[in-house]
Amino acid sequence: MISLFMRRFAVVAISGVLGFGLSSAGAAPLTVVNAGFEDTSGQTVFNEFTFGSPAGWTIHDPNAIVGAGFFPGTLQPNGVDFFNSTAPEGSRVGILFNNQGRDTGEYGFQQILSDTVQANTRYELSVEVGNIGSGFATNNDFFDLSGFPGYRIDLFAIDQFLNETILVQDLETLVIPEAEFALATISVDIGAGHTAIGDTLGIRLVNLNETRGVAGPPDLEVDFDDVRLNATAISEPGVAALALLGAIALGIARHTGRKSRFAAIAA
Repeated sequence: MISLFMRRFAVVAISGVLGFGLSSAGAAPLTVVNAGFEDTSGQTVFNEFTFGSPAGWTIHDPNAIVGAGFFPGTLQPNGVDFFNSTAPEGSRVGILFNNQGRDTGEYGFQQILSDTVQANTRYELSVEVGNIGSGFATNNDFFDLSGFPGYRIDLFAIDQFLNETILVQDLETLVIPEAEFALATISVDIGAGHTAIGDTLGIRLVNLNETRGVAGPPDLEVDFDDVRLNATAISEPGVAALALLGAIALGIARHTGRKSRFAAIAA
């Protein structure tokens, strides 16, 4: 009967330790500057839009395409024009809008954080992604924003030589209805041997800039809001499992040994 209990205890304990390796001690938010794109300082105001790099963010432009006809900035949705609701957080959202240079490559916002990649840590990044609808600005200018040019979200690490490591990314896993926002959430567990430990964390929000056969061609825009990055300490599941399994094995061996001695005495 005791042996049966020990075997059952071992099964429960093993299940527990495997779960323990993935458990959290409480998520800690990391600082993302202007995470809701509310700070429009230094930008040019145009109707409900502002144009220019939002505070805290720089332009990601790997193909050197951003110039005339590209308008990164912010928008204050009113819940009627362009989107069926107001901003998911605050009153503004970040926009990556262009009416030229279509299908010439991606561009976006990026931010290098003050935090570095830590061992035995889970990072969870969440971002609201918007598929803006066609509509009229407050000055009655019409914007054809049919279709969706595609998005990508990167959580990356960058070292002192500016070499990047993509930790985790969302390459357009959401299907977002026209004039709506949807929440993208991605996460990665960093073990003790990860090569990016000590590198600086970064976030990148990308407009893939693809017309995808939509006639017109339309203006292209992807919107982002409420950027959050949480860090959670996690255990090393392999080490924890081995330690507990060793303790279980030792306990079973001792129990078996006592049982054998009792049997010998009884004989």
